[in-house]
Amino acid sequence: MEDKLLLIEEKIQTYLDELELELADIEYVREGGYNFLRIYVEHLNRTTTLDDCVLLSTNIDSVVDSLIDDKFYLEVSTPGLERKLKRERDFIRFKGRKISVKTRNNIENTKSFEGILEDFKDGTVYLNDKVIEKIIEIPVEKIKSAKLIFNLSDKSFGEGVE
Repeated sequence: MEDKLLLIEEKIQTYLDELELELADIEYVREGGYNFLRIYVEHLNRTTTLDDCVLLSTNIDSVVDSLIDDKFYLEVSTPGLERKLKRERDFIRFKGRKISVKTRNNIENTKSFEGILEDFKDGTVYLNDKVIEKIIEIPVEKIKSAKLIFNLSDKSFGEGVE
């Protein structure tokens, strides 16, 4: 399915560009006996609106339908306040923000980190961990999952999401 998701990403890029949206994530999951194609998008120049999601969904519905043989539901939404960080550009964009990282293997005797994303370069996340109180270097290939942590006092958190 990973190849199909890459193909879908490629086929919908024109529609994303037209609407000035960026793909944050795409996933195909089975839940409660139903298949869901979830596409998460955000507008980088302004707040992402429900209208943006509806318009993209309408525009790409027949495209994705032609690429997936199974019956599925298409969901287009924003990635939310505690969005996943998956791509290099995500880590670069959210430098200075509080994140949570879970790793596949132990680093500094743990697999779970929380702190400020200090930097990302050469495939490595530099995280100022609040528990260990030092900067941890986490190679991206060792990351199982990473996400932003919502902080009500963070003024930049309303940007890009409505």
